[in-house]
Amino acid sequence: MSQEDFAKIFFVTRQTVSNWECEKSYPDLNTIVKISDRFEISLDTLLKEDKEMVNDISEKTTLGLKWNKIRQTVFIVISVIIICAVVSLTVYGIIWHVRKNKLENHFNGSISSLGFSETDERYYVMENNSVSYILPHQEMPSFWDFSTDFHAKHLDCGYETDLCGINVRISGNMYSLKITDKENGEDYYVDIDGKGNLLSVGNLPEFVEKQYYDNENIIKSILENGNKIYNKVYMD
Repeated sequence: MSQEDFAKIFFVTRQTVSNWECEKSYPDLNTIVKISDRFEISLDTLLKEDKEMVNDISEKTTLGLKWNKIRQTVFIVISVIIICAVVSLTVYGIIWHVRKNKLENHFNGSISSLGFSETDERYYVMENNSVSYILPHQEMPSFWDFSTDFHAKHLDCGYETDLCGINVRISGNMYSLKITDKENGEDYYVDIDGKGNLLSVGNLPEFVEKQYYDNENIIKSILENGNKIYNKVYMD
């Protein structure tokens, strides 16, 4: 039988059969079984004729089993990771949705009860005893930001005198005071604590220090009222 005739029977190329004969490669186990059946030669007889082929098949089988175990392990690990990710995202999604509704409803209900009104720039403003209280428009970040709170939680409290503009910003436990010189339009930033006390005494420009002490009671009153508003509109 020619190599070409033999190759046609087992659906391989003539070159493949030539490589088998020259011991450059060996048929796989399935093909050996087919050869055994086709020519009625027992596998025992067929395999004993060529120890090199037996060793080759044994090595390939062992390697195949190892790769199967590796593939199974990798598949299990990937499956566990995917399942954990899906479960985590589902749980986070529920928490995020509940938190979003709670925060936004609380914020919107609070500013409405306090008398804030929305401007064209989407800020909320309330006037009280010549003091302007300004809040930014607030909504929860998107789901994929992985945040369960507003990005920027702050309240600006503004007051005007003949000589200067006074603005107190409350942002959590951080407070800052801005005094604007109306004559030259320059802004000065001053560190204060939660009660309106100066934290940088002794190194302030004379104008700033004078305006602070002239308006100290007003600043502290603004801050006291601002803290109440801040704590009412923002949830922990």
